[in-house]
Amino acid sequence: MRGKLTNRTARWLILVVVPTVACGLARSVLALRLMIWVGAGVTWLLLHYFERSQRDADRAAAEAASRQRFAAFLQHSSDVVTVLDADGVIRYESPSAKRVFGYEPGELLGTELKKLLHGEDRRRVFEAVIEAAAEGQAYNVVEARVLHADGSWRHTETSVSSLLDDPVVQGVILNTRDITERKELEAALSHQAFHDSLTKLPNRALLKDRIDHAVARAVRRQRALSVLLLDLDGFKAVNDSLGHAAGDLLLTAVADRLQDCVRPTDTCARLGGDEFAVLLEDLASPNDWQVVANRMLEALREPFSLAGKEVFVRASVGVAVRGQGGEDADELLRNADVAMYMAKSQGKNRFELFCPTMHSEMLRRLDLESDLRRAIEAGGEMVLHYQPTVVLQTGEIAGVEALVRWNHPERGLVPPLDFIPIAEETGLIVQLGEWVLREACRQAVAWDAEIPGAGDGAVADAGGLRREPPMTISVNLSVRQLQHDSLVATVRSVLDETGLDPSRLILEITETAVMNDHVMTIVRLQQLKDLGIGLAIDDFGTGYSSLAYLRRFPIDVLKIDRSFVDGVTAGSQKQALLRTIVELGRTLNMKTVAEGIEEHEELNQLRSLECDLGQGYYFARPLTADVVADLLRLGTLHPDAAVVGDAVTVVDRSSAPASSASSAS
Repeated sequence: MRGKLTNRTARWLILVVVPTVACGLARSVLALRLMIWVGAGVTWLLLHYFERSQRDADRAAAEAASRQRFAAFLQHSSDVVTVLDADGVIRYESPSAKRVFGYEPGELLGTELKKLLHGEDRRRVFEAVIEAAAEGQAYNVVEARVLHADGSWRHTETSVSSLLDDPVVQGVILNTRDITERKELEAALSHQAFHDSLTKLPNRALLKDRIDHAVARAVRRQRALSVLLLDLDGFKAVNDSLGHAAGDLLLTAVADRLQDCVRPTDTCARLGGDEFAVLLEDLASPNDWQVVANRMLEALREPFSLAGKEVFVRASVGVAVRGQGGEDADELLRNADVAMYMAKSQGKNRFELFCPTMHSEMLRRLDLESDLRRAIEAGGEMVLHYQPTVVLQTGEIAGVEALVRWNHPERGLVPPLDFIPIAEETGLIVQLGEWVLREACRQAVAWDAEIPGAGDGAVADAGGLRREPPMTISVNLSVRQLQHDSLVATVRSVLDETGLDPSRLILEITETAVMNDHVMTIVRLQQLKDLGIGLAIDDFGTGYSSLAYLRRFPIDVLKIDRSFVDGVTAGSQKQALLRTIVELGRTLNMKTVAEGIEEHEELNQLRSLECDLGQGYYFARPLTADVVADLLRLGTLHPDAAVVGDAVTVVDRSSAPASSASSAS
């Protein structure tokens, strides 16, 4: 303010006082004019001087304020400003280097920039610096990793501009910001996009990308490549019985085992659900995949421990090899998928190599599935056949087992092995199983009404037949049915609806189904047992039963798998195994039924071991309901109803055991 008043005073003196004094001193007009001209010149010079002084003072004040603002900006900026000389040596580093990279003020002065850059990024940074220096005011942005004072690497983004020609700066300016968090987020999002969140394995998208690159390398190097697709057998049972948390633990454990089976250069991926895939590249021989496939199946044989329970799962593996119908990721995965479904259809727990004929077989299966769904929902095509169960010591019929058949309008009679696995996979088995149960119970009651004495022990008016106890009807129960919450209510409803005495119904469950979930199975079987029905374990000896658990199951019958019966002879290992099973059944107060009897010698051995009941072609094939009715009415089989052997008979237990009434040819 004082400076401004002084300037105003000076101007007043120049413009007013000086001319006045000059006029007072002038002696003549000429002198006056001369004094006016001199005064004007002096006035102009003095005014110019004062104006210039004012501008210089204002400029200096503005520059000082600007420097203060810039210093404050550098002090508090999140970016780091660096000045490099022509040799790439740091000549200035802003105070923010302490906050961003942990270096003390002045610590980096005189340091070569390359010592702070990651080896993989140095070339890229210096190319940007050189380009900026060469083009003067060029502006480049480059990403690089910079060494933090704590030894870690920070991801940065740097803008580069050149002020080498500026006499004050004479350097290259780097404006650097820390983008580590952004990079980590990008990496996390990228990982999520290409990896399975549960197992951390590559997902389908990443696997396909790797397959395509591997195919290109295999073509160049003339090496073999194969893709293995693996689907777990029994995973749904674990998920349904133990819960999704246990299912997730199982998937993680399976992923770990599969990774242990492959090389670090191979790719193990999860495609979704319980489906995994393995990419094997750089194989010396096209058949080297067999070693890995066998290794994976073997790795899954050991039980998994989930929440204190031992769980067994198996796998079906499909294999596709480059050059055998697959040249890119989509084709190889599709072919491996077809081969995997073929492995499932042929018994599971195995692997199959894709061949072109599998496509037509797959289409056939799809058509069959569509027809099966229609047949079950519409009804009218499914029929039941009944195979007798025989008292081995007497040859009399003790009961029948209901076996479903599909009478397709175009294909004819479809074998159970062709459609039962499809029904299991699609879940149609629950609806189909309920129909079988209802029809079998209805037919048993119908036989009672048609043939007096077949069911209640009364003396028949035709043939004098009497059954004591009444003939039983056995129905197979699938794994899915056993796990279904409505099973007990469905069985109760069918018994009430048909009027069948519960003691005459036997539900057969496979050994594997029984052992899937001990707690749930025991509860469910006990609920069924409380209805008054009988329970049997089918195919006993082929699963993984623990005797400790077997004693806890409310089982009435052990059905010995046909593999133990086939070709049994005196003194053989099979006879010893059969004796052990029969004695086990006797100890646990269970009846034993030998399946698959086809030879007279097999019958003799089973009789010598005192096995209770038997079933097989030696006695009778599965029969239609009409043939069973004739058997119950007449006491013998039709000649074409069984192979040559001991014919099934119905006898009066009050008399001595009768010999075969008839032999079928």
